[in-house]
Amino acid sequence: MLTQAPRGTKDLFGEDMVYWRRIENILREICGSFGFTEISTPIFEHTELFNRSVGETSDVAQKEMYTFNDKGGRSISLRPEMTAGAARMYVEHGMHNVPQPVKIFYIGPNFRYETPQSGRLRQHHQFGIEIFGAENPAAEAEIISLGHNILTRLGISNEVRLHINSIGCPVCRADYLVLLKKYLSGVFDSLCENCRQRFEKNPLRSLDCKESSCEKIMRGAPSVLDSLDENCKNHFETLKGLLSSMGIVFYVDEKIVRGLDYYTRTVFEFIPAKPSEKLPAFTVIGGGRYDNLIEECGGARTPGAGFGMGIERLLLWIKELGK
Repeated sequence: MLTQAPRGTKDLFGEDMVYWRRIENILREICGSFGFTEISTPIFEHTELFNRSVGETSDVAQKEMYTFNDKGGRSISLRPEMTAGAARMYVEHGMHNVPQPVKIFYIGPNFRYETPQSGRLRQHHQFGIEIFGAENPAAEAEIISLGHNILTRLGISNEVRLHINSIGCPVCRADYLVLLKKYLSGVFDSLCENCRQRFEKNPLRSLDCKESSCEKIMRGAPSVLDSLDENCKNHFETLKGLLSSMGIVFYVDEKIVRGLDYYTRTVFEFIPAKPSEKLPAFTVIGGGRYDNLIEECGGARTPGAGFGMGIERLLLWIKELGK
């Protein structure tokens, strides 16, 4: 119908628009105080960029991207997330030549073809930050601190819990995947269809499967933290020490792996402390470290870290809490 917005999209007006602008103002103000500068990248990119960065076996690449061929026969995709575009920008414009680290943020629409539900739309808006060129765990501590500051300014920091984990580097993670696949092979017939499909190429995603049957199975899975090499262990311990020194409460959660393949070592999520029927458990802020992403996008190996936050979800939650 011409008088009805497409499924999975939403008009903004009235009170929602007032909330929206207030949130954006807070985001820009806090990012400026942390020394981050704003960027804007195209809402569509070459499909190969997303396949290489988010991973061809991820749900995003396999099921959720809006992909089409343009009139020149090139495969183009509306961006499903914004980190890949930021990484491409860093490489294309030679930003490795400017003083490091490069600290940037963005606000804009993303597109994923998935079943619309409360706070999750096919066109949704994301705020995110990136630090490129910083290998020290202080980078993760800084972005987590920035996220905590945002939630505090919005009046909801007491309503969330910070969960952190380390999924190691590609070397020690390979050792862990051998152990994980051995465990999963013993319970293979009891896994959900998605986890059975992930078994060969992306078994790590089974750890955060939301199917109740798989959640029970994964309680007995080997811990990724037991497979970390010395460098990854030290990185994670240093991060925990930095967060503690800043007074930021956290919980180590071995089941957090994040849904995109580019993550290395640190992964984290701010989630509601008391999920409700109206607002079930969802990720308020999610991110981590990705030291191989710039290289995947054609640049020199450059460490990176960042996070993303869905504004529609945030707006829904703030209003539900009466903030």
